[in-house]
Amino acid sequence: MGERLKKGLLLLVYSAGCGIFLFVFTIMKGMANLVFSLLAILIAIHYFKRFSSIRSRVAFIVTALLIFFISVFIYAVITASQTAP
Repeated sequence: MGERLKKGLLLLVYSAGCGIFLFVFTIMKGMANLVFSLLAILIAIHYFKRFSSIRSRVAFIVTALLIFFISVFIYAVITASQTAP
């Protein structure tokens, strides 16, 4: 049971990092966004080296995209509430 919990927490941490870096990549302008895209790619490569099963990789991609979309939605709501008259 402890191994599954550790694997799940690592999945959550890696996907959260990748999702947040992808989110920041979409917000930033200029050359700084390249750093965040490279960091997201490096996180994905490191995760794929560590976990080789297809199930883990699909879970990583789905969770990272879910965190990315949630972050974009929260940012859009905050931006819309600040610019509304």
